[in-house]
Amino acid sequence: FLRVALMKFGHGHRDVAVVLSGIAQIHQEKREHDKALELYDASLCAGRAALGEDHSEIAMLLNRMGNFHFERERLDDALRCYKRGLRIERRVLPPDHPNIVVTLSNLGEIHRQRGEWDEAAKMYGDCLDILRAKHDNKDHGDVASTLSTIGLIHDQRGDTCLSLHYLQDALLMRRRLVGSEHLDVSATLVYIGTILYRKSVFSVAMELFSESLRIRKAALGDDHRDVAFVLYNIALVHQQRGCHKEAIESYSETLRIEKLVLGKNHRDVSMTLFKLGEVNKAAGDLEEALKCFKESLAVERSLLSSSSSPGNSANANRTAVDTGQRYQQPATSGGSDPEAMARALNEIGNLHLARGDVVPMMEAFNEASRLYRMAGLSPNNVIVSGALYALEFSCPAAAPAA
Repeated sequence: FLRVALMKFGHGHRDVAVVLSGIAQIHQEKREHDKALELYDASLCAGRAALGEDHSEIAMLLNRMGNFHFERERLDDALRCYKRGLRIERRVLPPDHPNIVVTLSNLGEIHRQRGEWDEAAKMYGDCLDILRAKHDNKDHGDVASTLSTIGLIHDQRGDTCLSLHYLQDALLMRRRLVGSEHLDVSATLVYIGTILYRKSVFSVAMELFSESLRIRKAALGDDHRDVAFVLYNIALVHQQRGCHKEAIESYSETLRIEKLVLGKNHRDVSMTLFKLGEVNKAAGDLEEALKCFKESLAVERSLLSSSSSPGNSANANRTAVDTGQRYQQPATSGGSDPEAMARALNEIGNLHLARGDVVPMMEAFNEASRLYRMAGLSPNNVIVSGALYALEFSCPAAAPAA
């Protein structure tokens, strides 16, 4: 068909541009990226020759190319395409056209992924202005979603007050639109609760997490991964407040659901086991703590084994492992985490120290030190009985003579 179109119309015709773009999408879906990009460029040249630069179809093609680069994580190229597409859209489309909102959202997401919070907030703020004007400042789902996104961006840039302002507006609007029992309401409650948890406002955070949990159980049942997310957050609050019994109950229920839904060898399972170990240790149950830390280590080692097998790759883990806080997006199950293994071994070493088991204690500490190096960290991260030790200097070369 392309051959016929070229023979009939030549290279500078709209129909040729459309066909080239369609073939490029096929190659993109087949992950033949070089060929796809070559065809997108040819389509853009044909479209410009036929329609000129300032045409909505040229903007659509640039946005499609932006999506192509975004999928390949080539954010600079995606940003350039989206910006060029936006300039054209603003010249040729009505100011409240949905294509402009989509492009602004795409630009905002790129800035967000790059940690450029001011630019991200500006792009989503422009989206919000357009959506509010389009819907006459009335409640709408798109407005609520954009409010929530802006709130999360301000949270990431460290402006807690502004973040809570946007998220509370989103929560009120969603309740007016869909009622108080909707999963979107549950998600916003979790976001607000997470911020308050980090601010140590534990009582209010607990109220929000508990309401979110009730909504999710009613909508999804007891054995759903999103229920486990909220239970984990509730356990964190109990742990921070020193309520060991309640924290153990919540972590244990989280673990039961995760093993049921995700299987035993998953990063989330490892994280929950580690937290269970921490709480049991704080509660004085050293045997149960040791069991949890060892099981967490076993999961991490199984992930290391699977990621090094042919056909498997190490995927990125959830970004908030250090705080133990979970958001709505799940972690991937693949890939090893040397730092997580080192932390588990460090705790195992300290428990052996508490029991007077010197040989397994030193084995655990030495392995933890090695894994911290593998993770690009200092072996000084190994903590022995609450004190920081530099194991590599524990036996100085110039020791005094006996």
